Amino acid sequence: MPAHEVTVAPSAPMPKGYTFLRKGIKYKTLHCRRLTHQAGKMVYVVEANNKKLGIRIPKDIFSRVQNLANETLPARKLAIQQRDALLVRSAAAELDNQFPTMPKEDREMVLKHGFKKYSGRVGRTAHIPMPRKVLYAVIAHIRHRHTQYDKLLERGTDRDVARQTIQKKLQNLLRKWGSTQGRT
Repeated sequence: MPAHEVTVAPSAPMPKGYTFLRKGIKYKTLHCRRLTHQAGKMVYVVEANNKKLGIRIPKDIFSRVQNLANETLPARKLAIQQRDALLVRSAAAELDNQFPTMPKEDREMVLKHGFKKYSGRVGRTAHIPMPRKVLYAVIAHIRHRHTQYDKLLERGTDRDVARQTIQKKLQNLLRKWGSTQGRT
């Protein structure tokens, strides 16, 4: 933890002239923290049960950052939309490259489902290269839309056994749509 930060419990008294900023607002947290450090003031990290809840920062800095956030919101939203659109275009190009004969309906479903924002799905993962993201998204799509996988799981079949059971059909569709590299 930086020198100008200290961890406190939620029950600790609020320092005079400070306010609380809950965790989860990255833009505000980053700027409040940076400006508080630059001002040579203390950032109080509020934590309970080893879970960070937010930070306490000077009210004047919070107010300045709040105004900045409001002023820059349209530009930040546009930048995010452009980044998201670029991700989907990149995924679509890679999908067309790996799976040139995939039916249009399946292609659209893979793009919509596998690359959905805030979904936690593989398409949104930053640490996997796009060709792998696309392959994994297509495998998941085939598994859930074109096989008995979900029904097997509902009947209590072990996950690995269910995957083995549907493996041949999955591989056949991957080959049919154009990929020779598919694996579960």
